[in-house]
Amino acid sequence: MNLKMLIIALSATFLILGCEDKKSEVENLDENKSEILEQKPQIKDENITLNLVSGEKLNLSVKNANIKIANNDKATLFVFFTTWCPPCRAEIPHLNNLSDKFTKDLNIVGILLEEKSGDEINEFINRFKIKYEISNGESNYALEKAVGGVIGLPFSILYKADGSHAATYTGLVPEEMLESDILRAVK
Repeated sequence: MNLKMLIIALSATFLILGCEDKKSEVENLDENKSEILEQKPQIKDENITLNLVSGEKLNLSVKNANIKIANNDKATLFVFFTTWCPPCRAEIPHLNNLSDKFTKDLNIVGILLEEKSGDEINEFINRFKIKYEISNGESNYALEKAVGGVIGLPFSILYKADGSHAATYTGLVPEEMLESDILRAVK
């Protein structure tokens, strides 16, 4: 009987202490969330040419934490992703909606961070009905390195039309939050 009570008491103590630790971790994450979103990526100055699956090329000028796209007068959302990442896949319908909604004001460019053949990428694009541009190739890794690395997937960076940084996101972001930030970036 005493052994049962001891086990129950230890289990209850462990559960209570375990929950307190997790709660404080969550509170710290919430407190730091706005700081993380406001941080500008550490960008190295260089010129990068992205190879889009559509056959077009996107020339980027990376300088002083800004990314300017040649011959572009729209805000740009770069979305770093892989085809095997469930949150990356879950984000596609939201990105499609935003692409449709902001056609005149926003470029969305998916930056694929894995080696895939053209056929594999086209199959993925068709399967998930992707409506925005996808970049493939070694230059994707150069961009990833230039922005200071990707710390989780999906990882997105929003830039205004003038190339200045607007927002950075790690993980799946609610469509409403992206839309709100895009509205501020396109003004």
